[in-house]
Amino acid sequence: MKKSLLIFALIFVAFSAKAQRPDLPGALVFDFGFNSWSDKPTGADLNWFQSKTVNATYFYDLPIGKGGFTLTPGLGMSWEKYTFDNNTTLVSSISNGQRTTEVVDLEDQFGSLSFDKSKLGLFYVDMPLEIRWYANRDKYSRGFRVAAGGKVGVLYSSFTKVKFQDALGDNRMLKDRKELGFNRFRYGLQARVGWGGFAIFSFYELSDKFDNPPAGGADTRTLTIGISLTGF
Repeated sequence: MKKSLLIFALIFVAFSAKAQRPDLPGALVFDFGFNSWSDKPTGADLNWFQSKTVNATYFYDLPIGKGGFTLTPGLGMSWEKYTFDNNTTLVSSISNGQRTTEVVDLEDQFGSLSFDKSKLGLFYVDMPLEIRWYANRDKYSRGFRVAAGGKVGVLYSSFTKVKFQDALGDNRMLKDRKELGFNRFRYGLQARVGWGGFAIFSFYELSDKFDNPPAGGADTRTLTIGISLTGF
């Protein structure tokens, strides 16, 4: 996530310099938010401050009449990171053609080591659609605006990452990219309100997080709240 934040900052700074802004239709919007789970799986407590989302989405406004309303479709990418707060991780296996996902203790999985962090990463390709209202009808990039809509997405990849110290005291990291029983498709509602190039946004999944849920995770959904910055 640190690398994602650095890329996020560099891209925003580059596009925020007026002299260097490309003369392109639409807008490139970057979202940075914090994640939480409703009805989380048993044992999967999250550190919400270290559970983050970074979105990069290209939007194009299609005016509806002359009242400042637009229909705004988009295409983007979403990186979701979740940090577990109690030395647990997710594992998944297939038995008799049926996938099973479990929340397990790190010591049961790797032995008695000194664990630093346990993370889960999800990467989505998203297609949002918003209805927006702009107070400045002549210059959408200035003035107050509000938007409401939703988005659908496809899960491209998922992984777990565990940082620990081995028996010799060396810092190690184990990253395992694999299928973890998450729903391949997602959909949900999102909204944003802002002024100029800054906004506050929220996204709530209506679809179940897991296709093959671990214990207690049948109704798990993600809520993300954060800020939006418009690059150009």
